[in-house]
Amino acid sequence: MKLSVELAVLRQRLAVALHLDAWREVFAGNQEDEASDDREWVIVYRTASGYCCLYRGKPVEFDELSDVQTWSAERDVRTYFMGL
Repeated sequence: MKLSVELAVLRQRLAVALHLDAWREVFAGNQEDEASDDREWVIVYRTASGYCCLYRGKPVEFDELSDVQTWSAERDVRTYFMGL
């Protein structure tokens, strides 16, 4: 009887130390998951004068990285940066 109580206490201490509740939520999919994000991907690459991407068959050019971030938020797309 005493051993089972000690094991329960040890299990509880390990769960707190290893943040097992947080991991349980991650594995259960309760938190925001990038794999379930169904937004369109846009590849953004660095050019000599700024940034560029191809969106729906048309090139889109940007001067600064903040312009890319604002544009991607407005269009609700996910950006993948290459050559930075």
